Amino acid sequence: MIKVENSGFEGIEGKDINNVSTLNPHEIRFSQNTVSFSKTDRVTGNKYTYDDLVNSMKKDGWKGDPVDVVKMPDGKLTSMDNTRIIAAREAGIDIRVIIRYFNDRLTPEIQKARGWEQYKTWGEAIKGRINKQSGDFGKQNPNGSIQPRKIKGKQ
Repeated sequence: MIKVENSGFEGIEGKDINNVSTLNPHEIRFSQNTVSFSKTDRVTGNKYTYDDLVNSMKKDGWKGDPVDVVKMPDGKLTSMDNTRIIAAREAGIDIRVIIRYFNDRLTPEIQKARGWEQYKTWGEAIKGRINKQSGDFGKQNPNGSIQPRKIKGKQ
């Protein structure tokens, strides 16, 4: 179930967000076949682990910007941010998302910030990410996978 908040949020990467949705993370598919255990915050440069993220979510709930999810041609949602989705599942909390539509054009700011100059739409970007995964991930999961992903580097 989607809860919509009129937040007036204006975040990073030129996002102009009028409505942020709150979703159950189990409703979102993954666009990658793995996530990394060891992470670096893009803003502060601080290092943290997947377990740190899960513990923070259990203690404080969702922090930070909403994640981008793309409404795929089959009508379901697939995430561009896989780590926070799987961590929220483990923490038992809802996620905050911005729903992007498959044919929505990417802004030049988002293209530059994410290195997506070769993509024109959110659909092209997420399909590119899905098809770039190792193995037969893209063939087996052309719209993403609902199954939790493997956490690389976790003992």
